[in-house]
Amino acid sequence: MKRLYKRSFPQKERLPFRVLKRSICSPLVIWYAYYDRGCFVGFAYLVADSSLAYLFYLAVDETVRSKGYGSAILADIASKFSQPIVLDMEECDAHAKNFKQRLRRKTFYERNGFVSAGFKAAYNGVRYESWIRGTNFEKDKLLALFKRYRREVLGKRK
Repeated sequence: MKRLYKRSFPQKERLPFRVLKRSICSPLVIWYAYYDRGCFVGFAYLVADSSLAYLFYLAVDETVRSKGYGSAILADIASKFSQPIVLDMEECDAHAKNFKQRLRRKTFYERNGFVSAGFKAAYNGVRYESWIRGTNFEKDKLLALFKRYRREVLGKRK
């Protein structure tokens, strides 16, 4: 999982892997590993409470991408949560170097039932747009979940 994590996400978008490993003990964190016939194909890392589930990371091994595994993983996650599922993805900026990749990602999530939540934020100099699958989403609940995650998992007060 560590190798896929490091290959799938740019360094400025990753938490240290040791933090992810340590966070597995938190009741807020859910980490799924996905296999097909005994072969590891991907993982999902979520932070959730009773009001929503935030999909922090979703990665599919590059050797099996475009074979339906990402959609199957999202369908599995959706089947496990009755509350809205939220994620952030890089803003689809036509001037970005990786615009085509961003557009493919946006199309993928739209195809899997996600819609724009209508707000954007910046982390470590990267602009993100929030997307949601489900209803009854409140931005304040997402911010409260982030605050709790930062405090309980990352050990940060602010």
